[in-house]
Amino acid sequence: MATSNIVVLTTGLSGSSVVTGFIAQKDYWLGDKTIFKSNASGHYETYENEKLVELNNELLATLGVELNESSWYDINLFERIRKSNNEVDTKKFVEFINYCQQHGRWIWKDPRLWITMGFWGELLQCCDIKYIVVSRQPISLWVSLINKRQIVSYSKLKVSERDSHDRIIRYLSDCDFPSITMNYDKLVEQPKTEIHRLNNFLNSNYTLKMFRDLYKGKIGGKTFSKKNFIKAILIYIKNYNFNSWKSR
Repeated sequence: MATSNIVVLTTGLSGSSVVTGFIAQKDYWLGDKTIFKSNASGHYETYENEKLVELNNELLATLGVELNESSWYDINLFERIRKSNNEVDTKKFVEFINYCQQHGRWIWKDPRLWITMGFWGELLQCCDIKYIVVSRQPISLWVSLINKRQIVSYSKLKVSERDSHDRIIRYLSDCDFPSITMNYDKLVEQPKTEIHRLNNFLNSNYTLKMFRDLYKGKIGGKTFSKKNFIKAILIYIKNYNFNSWKSR
């Protein structure tokens, strides 16, 4: 049976809440309090440890970092934060890790870890952790972003996601941290195959029924509807035309 703690890494809006919620069913500690969000997707549980999010925000504020569309993918910023342990008092971060350790197996998920993982990695060396890198098909992610009025070109998003994904994989490999990649779209379309891969990695016994009980969408199909795809195209064209008119 799985004994390792888990860190889920994602750029956000990549199905990581579904993946984390699915894994957490096997009695992983999520924190004293987790964060709920309300947006175009409705009111939902993010499975993010509130204290972890708070510490990530404090770390970024201490270093004068403000996250935006481009900084999520900035390799120079990742490296800067990775080497920042001498600039930051790590006491409360270490105390938080020790507190998590007192609760048995735990699972972390916070999109900010995509950019702060290098900092945390130095502090987590003594913990038994397996890392899950969650991504999404570029078109699926693009549709989700546009429908939430986060306007970005598909081509730019595709390249940024690919390069950033490769960077986090290299980091985990360089540190000899055990990791697996999971694609949210594949999990929904081919759950048996992806759950089998996850079970082999975690030495666990998750089932298709457990996924069905958690996932509220249609299993075996795409993670976005034709309606939302068309809506995304119209929103993007409208914003593109508006921005073109403003720049004249």
